[in-house]
Amino acid sequence: METNREQCRVVGSVSNWQTWCREMEKEDLPCNWVELRVDAMPPELTAEEIMDVMPRVGVLLTPRHQSEGGLREWKDEERLRLTMELLPMAIAVDWEAALLPQAQELVQAAKAQGVTVIASHHDFEKTPTVEDMLEIEAVARAAGADIVKFAFRVTSMDEVMVGVELLRRATGPMAVMGMDAMFGPFSRILYAEHGSCLIYGYLGDVPTAPGQWSAARFYRAIHR
Repeated sequence: METNREQCRVVGSVSNWQTWCREMEKEDLPCNWVELRVDAMPPELTAEEIMDVMPRVGVLLTPRHQSEGGLREWKDEERLRLTMELLPMAIAVDWEAALLPQAQELVQAAKAQGVTVIASHHDFEKTPTVEDMLEIEAVARAAGADIVKFAFRVTSMDEVMVGVELLRRATGPMAVMGMDAMFGPFSRILYAEHGSCLIYGYLGDVPTAPGQWSAARFYRAIHR
């Protein structure tokens, strides 16, 4: 019987085009999905050029908004248009929970194509309360989220345990991760044990979040 940890998908995140092109040539990747940080791609790239470089595992599209750590300053219309154009390459798409109610065109298109909708919330300053995150979860699920993802700063074991309580009270599939050089990696393994359905590590040489291990290291820890 599989444990919660073994059921957790490892996501290999890529935050630059050179790494994407290099890593996607490999036969075997140490992850179940790869995350394409669309906001980190050169703005001159077209959707067709991006889709010419396809991995052998499922693609999670993340066109991160600048308000939650995105690397590109772009207009809402541009972000939505590019995401819609890239949707045929995706197994999942990540959109901010706060902005998902205004992105129903994307939600409906994703559902029609069998693409999983992830609604995410990031707090780089603190650990939110469980109650606050449950309110965000409720809004996100009402807007069509299949998975609700929370990433927040953790600086103590008490804060790490907030994520465990959140997973216990979740009303559906949820991904939870802590961000911190000391507690971040440990929190992600712990949350996988308690039902977090995704764990993110980086491919290449550059982490995409504070306290993130490589995808290969997480993959060994999860599937050992």
